[in-house]
Amino acid sequence: MINISGKIYIKVALSIAIGAIGTSLVTSVLLYFSAVNSEQSKAEALIEQIGATIRSTASIALYVQDEELGQEIVQGLVINDLIAGAQLTDSLSLNVSFGDLADMDGLIHTNVQHPFIPEQSIGQLLIHPNRNYIQSIARQKATNDALLLLLYSAIVALFVSILVHKLLTQPIQNLTASFLKIDPRNTQTMRTLIHYDNDEIGQLVQGINDLMGELKLTLENETDLRKKTQALESKFRLIFEQASAGICLINSDNIVTAANPAFYHIQPSSSESTPFIDLFENSNQLESLLLRMRSEESVNHLSIDLKCKSNDGAVNKWVHCLFSRITNQRAQQRDIDSNSEEPIIEVIMYDVTSRAEKELKTRFEADHDALTHLKNRRAGEFEIDNLLQTVNLLDLSLIIFMIDLDKFKPVNDTYGHDAGDRVLIEVSKRLQSVFNGKNELCSRWGGDEFVTAFVVNSVNMDEITALAQSTLSSLSHPIEISDEISCEIGGSIGVVIAPQHANNIKELLACADKTMYKVKESGRGHFKVYDPNWK
Repeated sequence: MINISGKIYIKVALSIAIGAIGTSLVTSVLLYFSAVNSEQSKAEALIEQIGATIRSTASIALYVQDEELGQEIVQGLVINDLIAGAQLTDSLSLNVSFGDLADMDGLIHTNVQHPFIPEQSIGQLLIHPNRNYIQSIARQKATNDALLLLLYSAIVALFVSILVHKLLTQPIQNLTASFLKIDPRNTQTMRTLIHYDNDEIGQLVQGINDLMGELKLTLENETDLRKKTQALESKFRLIFEQASAGICLINSDNIVTAANPAFYHIQPSSSESTPFIDLFENSNQLESLLLRMRSEESVNHLSIDLKCKSNDGAVNKWVHCLFSRITNQRAQQRDIDSNSEEPIIEVIMYDVTSRAEKELKTRFEADHDALTHLKNRRAGEFEIDNLLQTVNLLDLSLIIFMIDLDKFKPVNDTYGHDAGDRVLIEVSKRLQSVFNGKNELCSRWGGDEFVTAFVVNSVNMDEITALAQSTLSSLSHPIEISDEISCEIGGSIGVVIAPQHANNIKELLACADKTMYKVKESGRGHFKVYDPNWK
């Protein structure tokens, strides 16, 4: 159903009609009362004229006292519809009347002059107007005039409405109909609007046509760009979804806000509420790395190998992660909030478990003794050097035990090298159970020599002596080679203290080696602390 109340030409026509009718009604009411008063005044004036025409005849009737003539005069007056009654009287005895003399409203009083003496009054002529008839005539004429005015106003309003519709609302209506045929999704519907008159509407149409031409060109360009963008987006989405590398975005709270399927394949335990750093074992290191990327403008890219947290029984997984801070330009291109307080971090990760395990195995084999799995001499020297830096920085002390096994060669000679390997493995276990804490070292130096080291806050010789005796006691316990065979060995320990005896690894190891040989020369099976006075 068409809603005509919303159409402008209907509103204009109604406005004109209502305005014209309202004005006509007000004018008609005013005209009505004015016409009534005017007609009443005309009637009174006419009655006075009638009275004036018979004034001379009335003066003769009063002068001769002719009652019959007077009666004819008043009856002649009442014959007129405007007069309800009339009365002729003098001061002597003549008094004739006719008609309705009750209504005194509007009574017309006329003095009758002496026929021969003009300045002398000899009587009065009283005329009673027919008020009802006069008002009826006045109302009828006023009503006719008001209706005529209303009809004239209606004709004018109709003519004005038709003229306004023809010159204004119809062109606007045609313009609106042309607009409704335009589909913004189809530029072919954007055709030139037609208006031939060079008026304000024509200028408006010309401006609209110019604007629509520019808009059509813009829409066509935008449509082409959107098609290209959609094709490019489809390709990138395919790459993103089919990529073998895990890709994700993390916000300032380190929560994953978007990720591709490969990411969830690499991190099956990840969810929208799980912080990214909680997916890895070294979470503190990772958190520091992300904080650095967000706080330092110069750090845009970082890469690191991370070990994933695994459930019970699951195989340890390693990933190589490339972290990139998304700049404002990239954030706008990806429809990311570029006004956030913290930048978005993009992460690309690859499963490098096989490579990491090989590297760990290679590094372990390079740093550890193949038989005892203790750190070898090269790794031990590197670790001692690190411990030296720690004690120098924190004003601590480093204690080094150089241990040489006693009676080990007879075991090899008697029971063979396999038995000797079992002895070395057992010795390494006993030493590792003692020296396995933080800032402590337990290493196989070569053959049947071992070096242990540990950091202390201050040098306490009683504690060092107790630990050395405990180590020797542990080494002297029988070692089972097989179910039927066991052997007993011992050890000689040379003790050096840094930085008291030396402050570099080369001198420390030389002092320890010298001390250990001093123990060997003095009977083995005990320990000595380096003495700088030895020659």
